[in-house]
Amino acid sequence: MPIKRGLKGLKKLAQIVDTSAKDASRARKVSRSPKLQREIADDRRKGLSKNFGTVRQALADRERIAKKKAKKAR
Repeated sequence: MPIKRGLKGLKKLAQIVDTSAKDASRARKVSRSPKLQREIADDRRKGLSKNFGTVRQALADRERIAKKKAKKAR
């Protein structure tokens, strides 16, 4: 009886390890799919363009402030 109980736990552990290995394999396949890579690239480009616009606005604001300070100094 104790041997069967030990094997039962070992079988359960082996099943957990096997399931996690299958999940990891599935995740690797999905992450390498061309469709997902295109979606990631598109999302990254949208984020960069949005942030770059914000940076341009911030630089323009700084220039405006610097011009106002230059006028006040005269």
